[in-house]
Parts: sequence; structure tokens; C-alpha cells
Amino acid sequence: MPKDTRARIVEAATALVRERGLGALSVRSVASAAGLAPTTLRGYFPSQAQLYSAVASEFVSVTLSDQRVHDEEVSPVERLHECMRQFLPEPKGARTALEGWFEYYRLSFGAEGNTAVRELLVAGRHASLSSIEGWLTVLAQQGHRCRRGIPQTAAGLLSVIDGLHLSMLADPELLSIDDAHDVLRDHVSASLHA
Repeated sequence: MPKDTRARIVEAATALVRERGLGALSVRSVASAAGLAPTTLRGYFPSQAQLYSAVASEFVSVTLSDQRVHDEEVSPVERLHECMRQFLPEPKGARTALEGWFEYYRLSFGAEGNTAVRELLVAGRHASLSSIEGWLTVLAQQGHRCRRGIPQTAAGLLSVIDGLHLSMLADPELLSIDDAHDVLRDHVSASLHA
């Protein structure tokens, strides 16, 4: 059975971003990569924002997993920390990953800011928040409630990640990756009722 057209479009778009960077993402380039006319692509994604949202969701879904969030044998703090630490770079290649993260923001909001990249960034943040909210919801259903509401806690935790990224990039001697994991664990612990 042939691949669903919508899935083929998203696959072509994510491949374009991986191969040529965020700037390569346009309706025309994605349509061409998917072997479709731009008008056909518009039938599946009427707005560029919808296309970017689908691409961002795809990136997040292949990058983030639920880890052991459902495993009640593990403490809720440990489970949420396992999920959240997926946002932190691996020690090997951390500098490159952090520079890429910063470049994403620079391309979105810098002097030569690109609206398309900004839309993709915002869509990616929304997809990330959705994942975090999902993890918090699982924990809440098991009786481990947030000190604040789930959306507020998710936004706060994602903000902590952003701050850790920026600190590790600006002064890696001051905040190592191990230190960042400890700081993240502290914030995860503080976000849940004991």
C-alpha cells in the first residue's frame, strides 16, 4: 500500500530540514521533494504554519520518548527527570548541539530573523510542551500532582531547559552537563508535590 500522502509530505519536509537546514523549508521545496504540486500540498496543509507544526511534531516525536514515565516502581521525580533530560545534550557533541540550539533562536529572532524559522521554532516548542504536559498528566493520574497547573509546570520546566542551554553555551566551565542534570532534577523535584 502506498504511503499516505500527508505522511509523505511530512517525511519530505523533515528530510529537507535535516539535509539543508531550516531555511530550506518552504511550500515549494517540500512539494517538490514530495513529488507533488504546491496546490496538492496546500490541500493537506492549507497554511505554512500547519506544515511547520506537523514537521515540528515529527521532530519531537522521534526525539522524545516516554522513557519510564508509566513505571510506578520508579519514583515520580526520577521518571519526570528521565523524560526531561532528553532535552539536554549528550556530553559528546554537546557544544555543537548547544550552538545549533542557539542558531535556531538567532535565525528566528536575530537581525536577519526569518519568519518561517520562527514559526517552526514556535511549533517545536508547542510540541515539546505537549510532550511535557503528557508526562505530567500520567504522573497526575497516578496521584503525583504538580504544585502549579500542568500547563504552567510544563512551561516552567521548558524555560529551565532554555536557561540551562544558554548557561552551558555561554560558560561551560560554570555549568557542566552533569551540573545541568542536577539543576534540572532540583526543578523537577520542586515542581511535584511530595
